[in-house]
Amino acid sequence: MPFFLGPLGALRELPSPAPDKAPEATATRVGAVHRSLTGRPTIDRIAVRRTWVLSWPYLDPGSAAYLDALHLGLLDGPLWLIDPQRVNRLPVQAAATGTGLRSVQGFTATGGTLRWISQPSPLPLSGGLRWEAPPGGGQLTADTEVPALPGEPVTFSAYVSAEVAVRAVVAAYTASGAQLTLTEGTPITPGPTLRRTHVTALVPATAAYLRLGLLLPTGGPGGAVTTQAWQAEAAPQPTPWAPGGGSAVVALDSVTTAYPLPGLHGTTVTLWEV
Repeated sequence: MPFFLGPLGALRELPSPAPDKAPEATATRVGAVHRSLTGRPTIDRIAVRRTWVLSWPYLDPGSAAYLDALHLGLLDGPLWLIDPQRVNRLPVQAAATGTGLRSVQGFTATGGTLRWISQPSPLPLSGGLRWEAPPGGGQLTADTEVPALPGEPVTFSAYVSAEVAVRAVVAAYTASGAQLTLTEGTPITPGPTLRRTHVTALVPATAAYLRLGLLLPTGGPGGAVTTQAWQAEAAPQPTPWAPGGGSAVVALDSVTTAYPLPGLHGTTVTLWEV
């Protein structure tokens, strides 16, 4: 799958970068390193942000003009990038169900109480979310948009433990925020052991992005729901969980251009994760 870049609802496929110069996606820690009197280091991790560098030795005029337009700010943002090398399109905080910040930031529950808890996991995670859901039903949702391409299958999966019935749901929206569809998975009652549930949605032709969540049936009992390791991927079935970062809001920092042949552009773009 190629890289896609642009505003939600207007993502454009980019040509394959040069085979002799692999795309770069460098992750940089934002923070500082402190040392105690004994020399022991302590690393402050405020955030981790990536920088992509994509190069083309012979870029066609249409693609070069599109990158110039983005660099000149001629299209309203924010700009999104889909990175095909990262399976999970959720940001790290959502993919890790709060473990990135050890908080519930980025999640909304329609009722009850929601908190991040430390919990053993079969995955490389120190914890997840615990939702004390009220009777009568409700929904736990990740607040982030998940960029999607018309016609592609997107599978949302999550590990869940609960004594009440839970189902995975995917809602599709237009670029203006109008909901188009809601796809619901099969309800499961996983019990005290984490089990993976999933749902696959076909992205409508006019959809720009998706929102993901867990749904308790209307009129049902309340109860505790624990969840970890959410994933949104362009696939008909779930694959092993990855920490996220398959899509990101980016700023186009620079476009360098050479003219190797008439009508073609030797182009390198640098994108910063916002």
